[in-house]
Amino acid sequence: HRPAACGGCENVLAQDAEAVGFSWSQVFDLPEPRLIVTEHRMLKVRCHCGHITRADHPHGVKAPTQYGPGVHALAVYQLVHQHVPCLRTATGAADLHGAHLSEGFAHTALDRAASHLAPFSERVVALLQLADVAHFDESGIRVASSLHWVHVACTTHLTWYKAHAKRGKAGMADAGVLPYFTGTTVTDAWSSYLGYGTAGALCNAHILRDLDGVHHTDPTGQQWAKAAIDALTTANDAAHAAREAGREALTSDEITSLETQFDHAVRVGRSTNPDPPPKAKKSFARQLVDRLIRRREDILRFLHDLRVPFTNNQAEQDIRMTKIQMKVSGGWRTLDGANRWLLVRSYLSTARKHGLNPMTVLRDLFAGNPWLPPAPA
Repeated sequence: HRPAACGGCENVLAQDAEAVGFSWSQVFDLPEPRLIVTEHRMLKVRCHCGHITRADHPHGVKAPTQYGPGVHALAVYQLVHQHVPCLRTATGAADLHGAHLSEGFAHTALDRAASHLAPFSERVVALLQLADVAHFDESGIRVASSLHWVHVACTTHLTWYKAHAKRGKAGMADAGVLPYFTGTTVTDAWSSYLGYGTAGALCNAHILRDLDGVHHTDPTGQQWAKAAIDALTTANDAAHAAREAGREALTSDEITSLETQFDHAVRVGRSTNPDPPPKAKKSFARQLVDRLIRRREDILRFLHDLRVPFTNNQAEQDIRMTKIQMKVSGGWRTLDGANRWLLVRSYLSTARKHGLNPMTVLRDLFAGNPWLPPAPA
């Protein structure tokens, strides 16, 4: 771009006026939407014997006209990663890319994606079974207008979802990870998780919320709850600082000091909330104190093993995406349909955790080359 006139004297600038430099601006934009059509011609060749042989179709090309891996990837990306309903997925593909899809095409694309993910499901379940620390959670969903449960097993690099009619051990067994898991589980206080893994850690976000509720209800009478909150947050800060410094563990003196602070608060809570009269129901504060005593080792496990996080936020964040799908669609018509959606969601979530583009791994999937999470070194 050349200026037309001088900004000083306002004279017209000659075309051969000396250029002494430039400034620049960049505009990022999208091209006009269009489909790229690739035509494959399978030659027919006559042999000297008179027989005519036609070349085979390339891999993945089966019909006179069809949509390719990119269009299939777009439909599944919208349905599963962005939680867009089928009709809007079809409309969006036409508006944005000139691909006039039907709702049936979108459904079929999702089914095709799930059918190619058997190697992925085997790999991710096996890796989760071998993980040192893994997070587990469950949440209610609607399938065929009835309550079902989606179970999640995950780490910072892996995600696995499975829907089941039961919330407890039957659903956990069907998911395939917990019955064979030998590491440390990070869970909420749901009793069905007891007995799995070699060690368990409780989500301290739940503990802090319960302690805050007890203190908020009676700030004067339940001061111990605030002291317990302070003890846990101080311990979490110490563990976080140790990890940031590259340390493998806290010292025994550090652990003893932090545990003593927590134990003192719990003892005060025990004396503040004595045993109720016979047949009387325990107050929530007393129930919480009993849980802190009963599950002390699991609550404080993050101090003894710095690989164990303070909360179960990883599982809660991963399972939250299924709740978004529930808000959009209201549920699934069949359990098989729910598990197909969840299988593809597991694939995309795991790929995203490895820094991969979801459209890229979906395109690879439909091109016959599904991505697999790497095995540990």
